[in-house]
Amino acid sequence: MSQTFKDRLKLLIRDDKPYAWARKVGIEKGLFQYYWQKEKIPTYLNLIKIQKYTGCSLDWLLTGKMVHLGKIRDLQMVKEPKPLNDRLNQQRVKALETVDKIYLTRNTSDIKILELFLNKLATSPAKGRK
Repeated sequence: MSQTFKDRLKLLIRDDKPYAWARKVGIEKGLFQYYWQKEKIPTYLNLIKIQKYTGCSLDWLLTGKMVHLGKIRDLQMVKEPKPLNDRLNQQRVKALETVDKIYLTRNTSDIKILELFLNKLATSPAKGRK
């Protein structure tokens, strides 16, 4: 878990240049500079822009607190009567349940393999993947 707001922003920005990323999100350079350099918390509207652009939770963005995987079904995107991406949401829930089961076993070798795989997947280019 990252300790500061800026640490969490760095995770969201990844390999992008910070000011180019802010432009994509829709935050003015001067305001973003204030957040980035002085490590200030953005206004509500800019927090919402970051949340919409990245898909992260506002709770995590502000506090670093993660949503427990056991509560994933309570998230709005899963409870929609006719979700826009229903199949994708169902796959996500199933995948997160599997990840949760692996962590609950406390089998360090399985957890290490899972984390290596996820890190490799997250850092490899997405070309040709659907």
